[in-house]
Amino acid sequence: MLRLLVLCILFTAGLVQAQEAAPEGPLYYTIAPDIITNYQNSGQTLGYVRVTVDLMLESADKMPLVEQHIPLLRDAINNLLAEQNEQEIRSLEVRDQLTEQGLQRLNDLLLKETGETPLRRLLFTKFLYQ
Repeated sequence: MLRLLVLCILFTAGLVQAQEAAPEGPLYYTIAPDIITNYQNSGQTLGYVRVTVDLMLESADKMPLVEQHIPLLRDAINNLLAEQNEQEIRSLEVRDQLTEQGLQRLNDLLLKETGETPLRRLLFTKFLYQ
């Protein structure tokens, strides 16, 4: 009887600990390393942009799904930035639009690949251009 009581206590403690370990709500994922790509600069030269991208996921259980598709997501962000010209890269208004376009593009890709849209926001936490 004592063994059963001890096992019940240990089992309950394990469940409580597991529930405390899993964070609820959104979770952030930083795409590493930074994304570096070229954009069309004025004249014959190319400019480059370097960004750090953080993704806000709907929940922690979506992390494996996002991690599995990071190469696809990096490519989509790379292409989005490469489509811009110098004035667009330097514009703060366009930068805000790029976060919205990027989020839509990434969620569309993930929906096509996995049937889910796990991303809530896309954030540029570093945005350097030359």
